[in-house]
Amino acid sequence: MIAESADCVEQFVEETRKNPDYGDAFLHNLNKMRIDQENCDFSVEVGGETMYVHKVALAVASPYFAGMFRNNMKEKAMGSMKLENSDATAVKAIIDYIYSGEITLTEENVQLVYSASDYFQIEWIKKKCMEYFERNLSPANCFQVRKYADQPPFKELYGRSHNYILKHFDKLIHKEELLRLSFEEIEELIKDDRLAVGFEDNAYKAIMNWVKYDLEERRRHLAELMSHIRLPSIRNEFLRDHVVTESLLKDDRQCNEFLFQLLHYQLTPVSKRSHIHKSRDSKFHVLLAGGVEVGSWEAHRSCKIYDVSNSTVCYLPEMAVRRSAHSLISLNEFGFSVGGYCGKSIETAERFDPVNHEWIDIAPMDYARYFFGICAHSNLIYAIGGSGLSSVESYNALIDRWYACPDTPVAYEWWCRACTVENSIYNLGRGVDGITSCIRFDPREGQWFKLNEMPGCPQKEFELVAYDRSLFFISRDCAQLDIRTNKWDSMPSMPSQRLRCSATIIADDIYVIGGGSKTYGGGEPIKSVERYNIHNSEWTVVDSIEIDSCNGAAVLIRGDFNLPFSC
Repeated sequence: MIAESADCVEQFVEETRKNPDYGDAFLHNLNKMRIDQENCDFSVEVGGETMYVHKVALAVASPYFAGMFRNNMKEKAMGSMKLENSDATAVKAIIDYIYSGEITLTEENVQLVYSASDYFQIEWIKKKCMEYFERNLSPANCFQVRKYADQPPFKELYGRSHNYILKHFDKLIHKEELLRLSFEEIEELIKDDRLAVGFEDNAYKAIMNWVKYDLEERRRHLAELMSHIRLPSIRNEFLRDHVVTESLLKDDRQCNEFLFQLLHYQLTPVSKRSHIHKSRDSKFHVLLAGGVEVGSWEAHRSCKIYDVSNSTVCYLPEMAVRRSAHSLISLNEFGFSVGGYCGKSIETAERFDPVNHEWIDIAPMDYARYFFGICAHSNLIYAIGGSGLSSVESYNALIDRWYACPDTPVAYEWWCRACTVENSIYNLGRGVDGITSCIRFDPREGQWFKLNEMPGCPQKEFELVAYDRSLFFISRDCAQLDIRTNKWDSMPSMPSQRLRCSATIIADDIYVIGGGSKTYGGGEPIKSVERYNIHNSEWTVVDSIEIDSCNGAAVLIRGDFNLPFSC
């Protein structure tokens, strides 16, 4: 604007503007020039395919190319380079990233893309590959990933996959990949103090499984491997039924000496025992919260910790809200108590703070729900269905917020339960049509898939746990679903025939706690703890604890629980 009077001059003020679309438009046009081979001044040949590119784009994105062009290497003068030992698909994915800022990682390409990004020194892609590996590590692939990473450029990936094996060792003791390890590899695992076994029994099982896989060749390593077992930490019943009766140990002079030392240790009074072993890192505690008293059927707020190894029950601070028919979940070593019923359906949730020893309110769910499924997947908590519901929502603990997810294809009549297996969420419950069926949700695809219906007329009150690639329906009549074949099979029923109990996986066993003898009102609380050995298909009563609760919730928490609770 120009002023009409010389006495009244308006000043132009300097302004800086930024086009928010400029970067995307620049890359789009540059990529179009690459595709059309316009102004390209360099080419990369790999696997018989030639890709025409711009040196400046390569130099900006890759320190490898920047150094090549800065130091006037022969490739710069030639205007081309040939890669002999690289994968064409991976190199093409890297070049696409350079021109777009995007890269797609899959199970099939991630190893090759990681290798190529390491070669070209593109740290962002390496980081994303590492995160992808870590998110998708599972009992089915962890040994394969570790083997692939056992070379100098992949030291970090090797460490992460090795730590995964240590942390999830209980799930691996029967895996073919573990049985094929070399002596040096199995010894490295067994002697590591970080080996996370719920009970030392599983370290022993792993050794015996490995030795018997090729007995003639591996028998000579038995004594050396047994020297790394914390024999005094093996449970007495397992010691009696399996260890002292094992003929391989009896026939080996050095192993016989181990057994003699162990029996001497067991016969020595506790006050006079010397500390002859180190404990493993892994300890298991079950957090028990809420529910109703079997006699009065009144909801309560009480919380307890059941120390499985020491067979003790200790008290924790009470929850802020009375809850029954709610769900508990553990995420990043925190316990979360969600939803439930107390006169009406509850949408609130709370988190236990192990530092300040208190329950803290978190954001409420969008829907009040009870008798619903809950599970954790990729650092999110999923609340699924519930009485009369088909809605699903996920909770991000980092920002304390719930998000809506696709509804289930089943509207539940009353009760459903959920768990995770590898990359999928499985939910089981009886629909309003009276059919009990299992559905699967893959968060990456964002949709539900129906699996087989349960045969017969299963109890509508149940718990659901997962081990390896099987789901276990725990009620008066138990059943097992192999998710690979989508087939239900019967399994032995609990001796107690309890209802409205809690179940959790500990090591390679299913533990059942709490509940009562009747579905509603009256009856007696069941205080025994029952354990189902998945591999032997046997139920055993292993403990008796002071729990008088139905419709409560339980969740396994790993590690030490160093809290000022009373026992």
